[in-house]
Amino acid sequence: MLNTYHIHVKGIVQGVGFRPFVYRLANKMNLKGWVSNTNEGVIIEFNAGATDTAIFYHEITTNPPANAMITYHDIRKIALQEFSEFIIKESGGDAKPDLLLTPDIAICSECKTEITSPSNKRNGYAFTTCLNCGPRYSIVHSLPYDRVNTSMDNLPMCSDCQNEYQDVHNRRHFSQTNSCKSCAINMHLYQSSKAEIKCADDEMIDKVVAAFLNGNIVAVKGIGGYLLMCDATNAAAITTLRNKKNRPAKPLAVLYNNIVLAKADAQLRTCEINALETAGVMIAYTPLLFLITQKFGKPLIATSANISGSPIIYNDEDALENLFTVADLLLSYDRDILIPQDDSVIQFSKQGQKIILRRARGLAPNYFPNPLKELDHSILAMGSELKSAFAITNRKNVYISQYLGDQGGIESQVSYAQTLAHMQQLLKITPEQILIDAHPLYSVSNYGKELSIQQNCNSIITIQHHKAHFGALIAEHHLIDTNKQILGVVWDGTGYGDDGQIWGSEFFLYQQHEMKRIAHLQYFPQLAGDKMSREPRLCALSLLKNFPQYQVQLKDHFSTVEWTYFEKLLSKEQPVFTSSMGRFLDGIACILGIISKQSYEGEAAMLLETLARKSTKKQVDPYTFKLKNGVIEWNHFIEALFIDIQNEIPVVELAWKVFYSLSKCILHIADLYSLHEIGFSGGVFQNVLLNELIADELSGKKQLYFHTQLSPNDECIGFGQLAVHEITKQNQTKPTASVNENNLTQLY
Repeated sequence: MLNTYHIHVKGIVQGVGFRPFVYRLANKMNLKGWVSNTNEGVIIEFNAGATDTAIFYHEITTNPPANAMITYHDIRKIALQEFSEFIIKESGGDAKPDLLLTPDIAICSECKTEITSPSNKRNGYAFTTCLNCGPRYSIVHSLPYDRVNTSMDNLPMCSDCQNEYQDVHNRRHFSQTNSCKSCAINMHLYQSSKAEIKCADDEMIDKVVAAFLNGNIVAVKGIGGYLLMCDATNAAAITTLRNKKNRPAKPLAVLYNNIVLAKADAQLRTCEINALETAGVMIAYTPLLFLITQKFGKPLIATSANISGSPIIYNDEDALENLFTVADLLLSYDRDILIPQDDSVIQFSKQGQKIILRRARGLAPNYFPNPLKELDHSILAMGSELKSAFAITNRKNVYISQYLGDQGGIESQVSYAQTLAHMQQLLKITPEQILIDAHPLYSVSNYGKELSIQQNCNSIITIQHHKAHFGALIAEHHLIDTNKQILGVVWDGTGYGDDGQIWGSEFFLYQQHEMKRIAHLQYFPQLAGDKMSREPRLCALSLLKNFPQYQVQLKDHFSTVEWTYFEKLLSKEQPVFTSSMGRFLDGIACILGIISKQSYEGEAAMLLETLARKSTKKQVDPYTFKLKNGVIEWNHFIEALFIDIQNEIPVVELAWKVFYSLSKCILHIADLYSLHEIGFSGGVFQNVLLNELIADELSGKKQLYFHTQLSPNDECIGFGQLAVHEITKQNQTKPTASVNENNLTQLY
């Protein structure tokens, strides 16, 4: 007996070939009905008997397309209907969206084969895509995901592409980004005078390759914004790019045609040389980049097209207006980018631990599985000022924006506002609550206050920065409702504390929905405000305030006028103090003579790590701290460090000993408080060596939690604000967290 059934599937189910997959399966089983995209995912209605229904439902939910991710599915019997065939029904988009957003997908192997096959009609076509690859999130302006709702709505398919689109047996059946040379997305090549160079597409690629060979810089439009590119084996070209982009030392990414070349390339030892002795590697992820790297035959530098500190340029007019201050040529194309995204950056420890440094293209904006409880209203979390990313809830889903940069400049603030507005438009949501960082001067928090007025928001709530860090980790590991006691170690550069000081080396206890600060690094003066975060010499001067016999050794890092000024400033009563582990490590790097001024955030700690890795002496006695009334005093640490310096212990050994001592510090704190579960968050835990030492020292002794889906840096703050808000709501009449406080004043 036939019945009519209704299947509802949610998740990443649009733009991944889900409808063609269902269509082919239904026809294979001789079922009649329809499948359609909606703002709530994919809806399927069909007629079948009980056995076929079970098989059909099982196949859909257990063997979906490769890029699909199902977060919810259900099936129910509905009133009997008659269908003459199985069709892909026109999409419906009236309801409020309730689905995940499909990220941009790198070029697949089949498309690579097509664009390099002389007999294929797409040979050399730089915008070849299919159901399994191509732009998605970066080009969608409304839901559900159909061509008419993307920036390709003004680029009609030719008859051949339309036939592919309608052919159930073709791998481009219902591919929304389908195009070929006959209905091509047109490329445009410009010279520095902004005059367009008219020539065929393959000639444009030839001219770009020739420019690389001549040591020139070319701006190339990627999938989420423009890239500045040059020959990675040409030191002069790299120096020119660094100088023009005002990026003197920060590592640059190296682009390869394929992973085999990247692994085999001995030139990695000589190309893109930097003080960190490392190189970030990425593989050509668009057909255009694939064709360029294939023809060039060597690695290329590929860095976001922006002047240091500004957001990535993605608009064609802005590119023409601004990028010729750096580039000699500019290669663009007609498909508009609606949502700019930098490239994501990930590194791995020797234990295989994934550390996300930047969560953007390919990773944003979804977060799954969502550990937060479903609400009947939306909450917007504004995130942090530095490495900003907002988070917003919508029914059972939570979305975390791509990395949006530091919000100190107007360009970044505009980009943040535009991205948030676009997300709200896509999801058709207005928040009823807005969560902001407690820092009174953060522009992103002030923007949250403005939005609360503009959008008639019911409430605005402040969340302490480091609690948000720890909250993000707790939620990521689904520990909000745990009965365990968890030690949270949150180390970073800055964050406004509950006491009005600048925190940054916090130990929290989490138990039964309560988060309590139980220890922190001894405060030292926040000398010259934010200037201290850029100048490790000021961190060192502050740390050595009570060590005049050592402080004088820093004189060479200052001019006479500077020394007099900062010494006088330090002698005065300081209004603000900090417990920042980031600044502590900056100061140590300066004391060891490694660096006095940074050209980018984190440079001092990264140089310290690079030197530490060169140490051959791994078995050392750690520097000691003293814990007294929850304050980790570091005077013993400093005194022992200077004894080692006076004894002419090699700097590489001292650098290793610093990180080793920090890992031991964490273990001792956990033992003193009798805590077995330890979680880590904050920008300091981007340091791979520190993570490795923690794993070496604590694995097997403690249960360790690190971020794996989110970055430990401030990009996780928005999500953490949501988590702390939920924790706070649940902390009604819970017992107060307690720990073993016997013998907590100890030297270790």
